Formats: sequence, C-alpha cells, structure tokens
Amino acid sequence: MIIISSATVFGSRWYLQNNLESTKNILNSSLIKAQSYAMFKKNNLTWGVCLNGNTIRMFGGSCGSPTIKEDYVLPIGVAISGLSTVTFSSLGGEPNTVQNINLSGNNKTYNFIVNMAGGISVN
Repeated sequence: MIIISSATVFGSRWYLQNNLESTKNILNSSLIKAQSYAMFKKNNLTWGVCLNGNTIRMFGGSCGSPTIKEDYVLPIGVAISGLSTVTFSSLGGEPNTVQNINLSGNNKTYNFIVNMAGGISVN
C-alpha cells in the first residue's frame, strides 16, 4: 500500500509539473511566433497574444474576433497573471506594451518579460 500511495503522489506531482512546463513552452512559442508573423507581415494582419478566459490565444487580427488563431486552454493547476493583449509591430517586432507575465503551478513560478525592444525572456 505504501508503494502505491507514493507512486500516486509522485505521478500527480509529475503530471502537474509537466502541465506547467508544457504551458511555459506554449506561451513562449506563441509570443515568438506572433512577433515573427508581425515582422514578416503574414497575411497583412496585426499579430499578438492575449488571454481569452482560461485560454492563451495567439492571433492574427484582434483577440476578440481573430482572423487566424491558435488557442491553448490552460490545464487544471496552472495559473497565469499579467498577460494583457500584446501586439507586435511589423517594423522591428516591438510590443505595443511591456508585459510582465507570471505562470505558476505546483509551487513553481515562471516570469516572462516582454520588453519595449521586443526581447522575450523567461526566468
């Protein structure tokens, strides 16, 4: 019984950590992809990332009524704060606003910073 209980706790912890890592990677790639699409003027759309309810959305057009979108529903146990709608300029990939995004779950937090020059970092 002790082995089964330990395995269940370990498996649950691993599952939650995996959800957080996956979400971190998706948020990071969504920001980079939106920035790249903006700089390449893909489909002549405005490109950005936003939080739509419990969904991270990379969009072309606008967050509320996108022409193109890639949605990722936040898994249970993962929380995000500080993400407002960010769009990127087509000239140099600069964001319309600085972003300081916190992604947390399973007693761990990742901090994303999108600076005014368009640099994206994760700590």
